[in-house]
Amino acid sequence: MMRIEAIVRREKKWEVAGELMRAGIPYTLFDVEGIGGQLGVTMVEGKAFQYPFHEKAAFIIIVPDDRVERVCDVIIRAAYTGKPGDGKIFISEVRRSIKIRTAR
Repeated sequence: MMRIEAIVRREKKWEVAGELMRAGIPYTLFDVEGIGGQLGVTMVEGKAFQYPFHEKAAFIIIVPDDRVERVCDVIIRAAYTGKPGDGKIFISEVRRSIKIRTAR
């Protein structure tokens, strides 16, 4: 199993969520704030503005190894604008999971 964490623009979160749902991919979604690689700088009409944080949306998705590329493709297609700040996807291995209801 693999864990996919995707941080995307907040204005793209419902587009990404909709595409994941259409693809039958379960996810957890929450709003986050951070500065990322832009260090809080946003360009507006050619002028740089410094913000303490950028508002983003974070998705957590757990899938079998063979679905990772498909999930990433769905996220990239839905979240892409071509501008700095589109987001990032992190992929890591899940060694174990336990259902709380069954303790297994």
